[in-house]
Amino acid sequence: MSRLAIAVACWATCGALPAAEPYWVAWEGDDVPENQGWKRMWGNWQGPYQGGGAYRTLEGGVLTYDSLYDPGVVDYSYMERPGQIDPPPGHLFVMEWRLRVDEVVGLSDPGVALRSDDAWAVGLTFAQDKIYSLFENLLTIPITPRLAHDYRLVSGDMRAYQLYIDGELAHAGQFVQKFVQSYVAFGDGAQGAASLHHWDYFRFGVVPEPASAAGLFALLTALRIRRT
Repeated sequence: MSRLAIAVACWATCGALPAAEPYWVAWEGDDVPENQGWKRMWGNWQGPYQGGGAYRTLEGGVLTYDSLYDPGVVDYSYMERPGQIDPPPGHLFVMEWRLRVDEVVGLSDPGVALRSDDAWAVGLTFAQDKIYSLFENLLTIPITPRLAHDYRLVSGDMRAYQLYIDGELAHAGQFVQKFVQSYVAFGDGAQGAASLHHWDYFRFGVVPEPASAAGLFALLTALRIRRT
């Protein structure tokens, strides 16, 4: 089963540049991601950009993907920032999203992908009631099924990360070195599975490291308001 971003790995093989300055990229459901700086990848068993992708609708700030008609469908948004993903000293990388998974046919289908500037990777895919960490021996993290959850992934060194679900620490995990660099993606990412799922927002960036979790929350709130 091919996974999010694996099929297009050769597109992101660029050399590392100096570490990123603080930045914030936020898709908030105002428009489809490809109209807001993201690239869209879709396809089916016949290859990339074949078949039209998932059925997508954007209503009330929520982007819905429906690929139940064909388990061969992939359809996701990705962004490449060559040499400009990782946090410099004294900063944190933060990635956050809100997702509800209504139905999955197969092991898992919707997912998120993260690749550091030197190709250390996290890949998370979702079933109705659990998350799979693809590069940590398919480690599973339980979630309450068919509810929208707020997710936040935080890392200071792009080697270890903490995953929070609805504000609670759910998993302390490890990056695994792969071969794609400086890359972030989200959407319908697995061939051989199909799903119905909904995204309210997806954000990522580098922010100054606060003195406390409360400081991080306040900083992220300010960044959301500024929408930089």
